[in-house]
Amino acid sequence: MFMSMLEDDRTSILSRDMQPRVSALPVRALNRVREKVEANLDTDLSLGSLAEETGYSRAHFLRMFRAATGVTPHQYVLGLRLIRAQDCLKRRDTSIIDIALSCGFSSQSHMTSVFRQRLETTPAEFRRNA
Repeated sequence: MFMSMLEDDRTSILSRDMQPRVSALPVRALNRVREKVEANLDTDLSLGSLAEETGYSRAHFLRMFRAATGVTPHQYVLGLRLIRAQDCLKRRDTSIIDIALSCGFSSQSHMTSVFRQRLETTPAEFRRNA
């Protein structure tokens, strides 16, 4: 019985040590990706195009980006688009649909759903309260 428990402990320790650890994306590569995202926020930013910027495969880039930032590239891009949309909505001189498209959202309804999920409000309500 005791030997069985000891073997189980060894197995669990070995399996924990053998799990691959993903290192964070190097700072220079992360900065290049951030610059690309900010410069092209209004375009369709694919995981592949961002990974190309670093020279890593899409899957490895995804893991490294998440290790470096705590969010996926998609979540990061949506967050920046949301910030830009909030700034544009405060200016009131542009329609909501034009803001959605200029910030890189696929449609006004997409921007509205992101607003609801993250800010618990709609773009129109945000604009009224800004």
